Amino acid sequence: MNKNVLTLGLLLFTAWALAAEEKKTIYKYTDENGVTHYTETKPNENYKEADLPQLSIVPSTPIKNTTGTTGQSKQQSTDPLEVTDFEIVTPTNEQNLWGTGNTLTASVTPLNGVQQEIYTIQFSIDGQKQQPAEQTTQVFENIYRGEHKVQAFLLNKYTLKQIKQTKAVTFFIHQNSIK
Repeated sequence: MNKNVLTLGLLLFTAWALAAEEKKTIYKYTDENGVTHYTETKPNENYKEADLPQLSIVPSTPIKNTTGTTGQSKQQSTDPLEVTDFEIVTPTNEQNLWGTGNTLTASVTPLNGVQQEIYTIQFSIDGQKQQPAEQTTQVFENIYRGEHKVQAFLLNKYTLKQIKQTKAVTFFIHQNSIK
């Protein structure tokens, strides 16, 4: 026990001595051009001890990553042109649709006004890309019963270069049987 107390005391004294040793004298000199120079070593008699305030050191804290999957908050971009959230809103993945009359309305996350001036959206159903359009919603006709996939692509309106794409969403069309 006494050995542990002695070791702890020795460690505390060493830490205090190191902290005291770290406080260094800073020297200051202003040359004939008005430029002020600072140094820890006194190179000549022109340098005088600087009267500096005590530094306060604040430890940094890591930034929490707020981006994530749907349902979690997403970090907002300060650039109004950057589309940070681009995903298919309807239909939802694995959704069963009944009595649609063989039509499907797909939509993506809305774009802000500035983004609408620069980007266009191209939908794809079952691997077949449609013409790019100004709207964030697309109505598909003649979509018969069964499993289908829909996906959307964000394109630069002027170059038609693909900027982003959504994950493919699988959905199922069901029709009532005729008796």
